[in-house]
Amino acid sequence: MPSAARWSRAIRVALISDHPIVRAGVRSLLAPYADRVLVVEDGTDLAEVEVVLFDVLGLSHGDTELEKALKAHPDRVLALSRELQPGLGARALVMGAAAVVPIGVDAADLVAAVESFAAGHLQDGSQADLDNQADLRRQLGRDANLSPRELDVLGLIVRGRSNEEVAAELYLSINSVKSYIRAAYAKIGVTSRTQAVAWGVEHGFPTADIIEG
Repeated sequence: MPSAARWSRAIRVALISDHPIVRAGVRSLLAPYADRVLVVEDGTDLAEVEVVLFDVLGLSHGDTELEKALKAHPDRVLALSRELQPGLGARALVMGAAAVVPIGVDAADLVAAVESFAAGHLQDGSQADLDNQADLRRQLGRDANLSPRELDVLGLIVRGRSNEEVAAELYLSINSVKSYIRAAYAKIGVTSRTQAVAWGVEHGFPTADIIEG
């Protein structure tokens, strides 16, 4: 992505959402900042924009639209997340979206996120990049109130690791691993490893195929 100094015009943004009220709302929110961020007309060729905003609610109907956007324009997609469905935001990140922006964010923060993204600051090791990576970790399992260590253990289970492998990778005793597993299972309402993996996939946790494949 070009640096912020190279932008001599408003950053062009495409908005992908199935909901007219969301499209109208985002347009209205950003209208006062049209000199910095310009939402293009629906149907505009994505090749003509610098940033794509994707409403994660679209993932509830399948992955096609996000996959198309990511295939055509990798590293250009920001996901608009929903507070009541954090798993969708995590899923968008796992699929390749660069960052998640809450759909309830105020206009100034949304403009700042778009500008940081267009300047490449969400993928360059900067503080914005580190904050974005931390947000990914918070998104995964946030609705179940999992602790950081429970997230780590559950994440490895979803990737197919055995208890012994989890212990080795996280430098924990096998008894500690079992304790974290019991606590995590209780919070997410499952009783078996198979159920835990299914829950993790549904909530956006990376799988072995995504990580290694």
